[in-house]
Amino acid sequence: LLGTQMIAKGLHFPRVTLVGIVYADTGLHLADFRAGERTFQLLTQVAGRAGRGDIEGEVVVQTFSPVHPAIQFARRHDFEGFYEAEMEFRKQLSYPPYTRAALLTLRGRNEDKVKFSADHLKREIEKLASDLPDLIIAGPAPAPLLRAENFYRYQIMLRLGHMSVLSRHLAVMATKIMLPNDVTLTIDIDPVNLF
Repeated sequence: LLGTQMIAKGLHFPRVTLVGIVYADTGLHLADFRAGERTFQLLTQVAGRAGRGDIEGEVVVQTFSPVHPAIQFARRHDFEGFYEAEMEFRKQLSYPPYTRAALLTLRGRNEDKVKFSADHLKREIEKLASDLPDLIIAGPAPAPLLRAENFYRYQIMLRLGHMSVLSRHLAVMATKIMLPNDVTLTIDIDPVNLF
């Protein structure tokens, strides 16, 4: 069986006995706290294509990160172990579900202006949120895909324990912060994707 990630998505192919996964760790190196979860999910889904029914199957995985927990737990089909390890990782680093997140993306055609606006926005957030000692601010940083459709993008990630508090502060911030007309701000609460 040869194909892209689409073959993992619930399709049934009878009599498949061997599945090879090339560069299985590519997704682990993305700037996304869910990278391990996505890799584990993909590997277990693709592995499920081999040996369905009464037929034995084999899975061959090529990776540069063989000791990564997502690869190891997928290798053992250890869903519970992966869940426990992933939750501990997220708890230690204050990632969801232990905090709530907001991804602020600034976008414009002039990179210097977008970067300046992102730096300004961070300073304003720090002032407005001075009463939130547990607020975690990451960035600003270029988006993983800095330029898309001739627009430059910079991001700021905010994490806090309670969504109601974070939402209130974001609403106040949105009314007080002035950005250049040609720079737009998008706020994504609990983003599924960090691109």
